[in-house]
Amino acid sequence: MYDRVSRLISLLLLALMLPLPAALAVGEATLLKQLSQPPFLAAVSMSRDGHFLSGLRRNEDVSELVVWYADAGLNEAEVLPYAFEDLSWMAWVGGGRLLLSLNEHGLVLYDAHLRRLRPLIDGEGPRPGDLPPVLLSSLPEDPRRILLQWEDPGVPGYPAVFRVDAVSGASEKIIGGWKPVIRWWASPQGEIILGEGFVARRHRLFAPRADGSWDMIRDRDYFDDDALAVLAVETGGATALVLSSHDSDTRALWRMDARSGDFMKRLAGHDRYDIVAAILDPETNLAVGATYEEDGIEDMVWAATHQGRIKDMAARAGIANLSLVAASVDGRRQLYRARLKHAPSRYFLYDAEVDLLNPLPYDPAEDALPTPETKGVWIDLPRGKGQMHALLSRAHTGRAVVLVHGGPVKRVTDSYNPFVSWLTANGYSVLQPNFRGSSGFGERWRRAGYAEWGHDMQDDVRTATEWLVDQNIARKGEICVVGGSYGGYAALMSSIKDDDLIGCAVSLNGVTSIELLIRHLEEGRFHMLTTPRIQGRLSKWALRRRSPVNRADLVRVPVLLLHSTNDMNVRFEHGQLMHTVLTRLEKVHKFIVLEGAEHQLKRAADKRIYYQSTLNFLDAHIGPGSQR
Repeated sequence: MYDRVSRLISLLLLALMLPLPAALAVGEATLLKQLSQPPFLAAVSMSRDGHFLSGLRRNEDVSELVVWYADAGLNEAEVLPYAFEDLSWMAWVGGGRLLLSLNEHGLVLYDAHLRRLRPLIDGEGPRPGDLPPVLLSSLPEDPRRILLQWEDPGVPGYPAVFRVDAVSGASEKIIGGWKPVIRWWASPQGEIILGEGFVARRHRLFAPRADGSWDMIRDRDYFDDDALAVLAVETGGATALVLSSHDSDTRALWRMDARSGDFMKRLAGHDRYDIVAAILDPETNLAVGATYEEDGIEDMVWAATHQGRIKDMAARAGIANLSLVAASVDGRRQLYRARLKHAPSRYFLYDAEVDLLNPLPYDPAEDALPTPETKGVWIDLPRGKGQMHALLSRAHTGRAVVLVHGGPVKRVTDSYNPFVSWLTANGYSVLQPNFRGSSGFGERWRRAGYAEWGHDMQDDVRTATEWLVDQNIARKGEICVVGGSYGGYAALMSSIKDDDLIGCAVSLNGVTSIELLIRHLEEGRFHMLTTPRIQGRLSKWALRRRSPVNRADLVRVPVLLLHSTNDMNVRFEHGQLMHTVLTRLEKVHKFIVLEGAEHQLKRAADKRIYYQSTLNFLDAHIGPGSQR
């Protein structure tokens, strides 16, 4: 009886040590709302005839789908009955027809000329639970029809190609599904040029013969061979644009012979950074430039006409980072997007008839949003392991956050990040390391993270933390490691390994058991493309030693756990298990359940909980009034 009472008293004392609830927290409420709500406009696109625009427009905390009528000066709009959460993708096809792929309701077509919304397929189409549909070509020379792929009912798990009449809804199968092709690639004119598939960890490309059969033109090991990613088939269908590292460590943009798989011409490359995308001219569907990521997103454009047009429009808009999003077939209208560092992207519509570039509506309050003082830095790794890139956003207070990105095969750039803006505005410097295993810095750096969860990758998080101290940006004990998904895993591991440096850790939807994650991944079709990167040759015993839930007895700093109940990537069980173990071990922590939220927080209310709860936690444990 005494032990039970003593335990209850201990738990009560732990609860009293936790931060105050959000309602009592420090932090400017208006700024919190601004940074957590959806952008005023997002995902704006234009029909090929130039008469209509579509996009997601903010309505309180919801992004609703809206179609504008450009000929009416954007004063006339129709709100469709869908929001951001409902959409898988959308695309303009056949002039004024907007094709929507919905998460729950299949394919729907909105005819903007008739203002009519209806199901696309008249008869059997994509079924719930099957492979999601993919638009292959909008057939600009045949605006009534489109090419789509969806799962072939006769070949479960593999897609067929269908020609669909967008007016009548009739569909015709033109290529049946066959193993191992899971993605078809078509020219803009509608000819199927490539098939792409996977067998275990083999990545294969197929091209058609004149007799209708198919040749395998590429066969590579997904992990060990040179990188290869198909981006698009160019106009005419003879060539494809691909990213490849076959002649360098970094990925370059190549023009590939779509019939033989031979590399024809290196279009763009960078010695230090991967090329991540091709820039296509929306009028010709030919490559006119490429994109790479340094500190931020950088465009290189080699087509003089396209380059001159961008330069002219950027000067008119008074914004440097401008890109062409869409252009009408007749060239009358062009849609541009400007990337900002302190606020969401903005859009501009150019009308050639009157030679005017007009901004689309935006929230003027965005002009007053805080702009973090951000710069790229290079940090030396111990034992001559090279240098690690990171982004530093300064607050000049002596307190800091190491913000670890998810993926982990992703990277951070200095694009608009409302969470970073929130932290710096509230007095915390933010360091975002692109640790080993991150993408964008070449194949050696990416592959240096294979099977290194909790080891070399985690060492890089510590190195980033030490760098903050060495540079007199933050003091020992006044640093918190924060992250989501893989970043949440790294934060929890830091709470176990780096208590001499940090004062707390925050995990959003973080992995707590590598074994549990791998079991979940093995339930999917292509786990051989994911699990080797994580597990490598490590034993189950080694995986347990690298899992926070199995090392929770070593947690020595306060921990904040947040986990979404509808997380399909890192299941809610991860957060529950960690909370249970930390409670049993009487470790100082708080567990917040994000009811109905997903892996990526889409709802403004969930973002507000994450932002405010994190700030509360920081203030309580490393803030100016904390008792360390």
